[in-house]
Amino acid sequence: MRLRIIILTILLLQYPLFSQAGKLYKWVDDKGQTHYTQTLPPTDTHRARSHLDEHGIIVRQVDAAKTEEQLQREAEQARLRQEQQKLIDKQQAQDRVLLRTFRTEDDILMTRNGQVMSVDTTIRVTQSNIKRLKTTLEAMQQNAVERELSGRPVGAKLRRDIESKRTALSEAYRSIIDREHDKNRIRQAFARDQKRFRELKKLAQTNDPVSDAKESFNNALQNVYHCDGSSDCEGPWQLAKAYLKNNSTTPIKMEGNDIVITGEPVEDSDISISVSRILDPKRGNTVIFMDLQCKITSVQERICNNNANVERIKQGFRAALAQYQPQPSLP
Repeated sequence: MRLRIIILTILLLQYPLFSQAGKLYKWVDDKGQTHYTQTLPPTDTHRARSHLDEHGIIVRQVDAAKTEEQLQREAEQARLRQEQQKLIDKQQAQDRVLLRTFRTEDDILMTRNGQVMSVDTTIRVTQSNIKRLKTTLEAMQQNAVERELSGRPVGAKLRRDIESKRTALSEAYRSIIDREHDKNRIRQAFARDQKRFRELKKLAQTNDPVSDAKESFNNALQNVYHCDGSSDCEGPWQLAKAYLKNNSTTPIKMEGNDIVITGEPVEDSDISISVSRILDPKRGNTVIFMDLQCKITSVQERICNNNANVERIKQGFRAALAQYQPQPSLP
C-alpha cells in the first residue's frame, strides 16, 4: 500500500493533469520496461495494458491485440471443434437408431445373415446361368470345329453367337465378383454395428467382428486375382492357364484370348475349371477369375464343398499367379 502511494505521488508530480483526466495507462514495452502514461502512443496501442483510477487501482485489463497468425489459429481450432461436435452428434444419432433397431446381438446377426442369403440366392442363379452358358458355348464351339474339319465355312452368325456367349459368360463372372463385394459391404456394415452395440451395452468383446468380416471376404474371393495397376495381366494370365491345365481333371474345350474352359465333369471326383480375364470398369483394373464346377448330381453342393482338391485349388490360385515377376524393361 505504501509503495502504491509513493508511485501515485510520483506520477501526480510528473503529470499535473492526471487528477483532471482521472485515467492512467500501465503497460510494458518490448524491453520489459513498465510505463505509466495518460495516453498510449499510437505505436503501442496493440499492447496489453491496465487502466488505473485516480487512486492507482486497476479498474480494467485490456489484452494485447492478437496477431494475424493467432487469429487464424483460433479460427482453425474453432472449425475443428465444430467438426468434432458434428461427428459426436452424428455418432449419437446413429447409436440411438442402433439401439432402437436391435434388442440383442443375435438380432444383428440374424438381419445380416438374411441380407447375405439374399445375395447368395442371386449368386446361385448366376451360377446356374453360367452352367447353361458354358454348355451352349461348348456346343457352338464344337459345331464350329466340326465345320472347319469337314471343310465347311463357319458362318458369320455362328461366330457372332460364340462371341456373344463368351461376353455373356464374362459378364456373369463379373456379376459374381460384384455380388461378393456386396456381401462384403453387408458384413462390414453389420460388423461395425455389432462392435458398437457391444460397446454401448458394455458386452464382452470376445472377437473383432470387423476383422472377421475382412477374413470372410478374402476367403470368398480366393478364386479372384487382381492384376497390378498398370500391368496388362499377360504374365499372370499365362500362369492362370497353366494352373488350369495342371489342376483340371477334364480336357480343355475352348481357349480364347481372355477365356479358357474345360469340359463338363463326368465322374463325381471330376473338377471342371474355367479362367477368364475380365476388365472391371467399376474399380478400374483387370481381374482373373477362376470358376470351378463339379458333376451335376442331387448332392452337387456336398460333393464340391467336401472335395479336398477343390479347396486346395482355390487356396493356391492367387499364390500361383502372384509368382509372376515382370521382366525389367531394356534401357
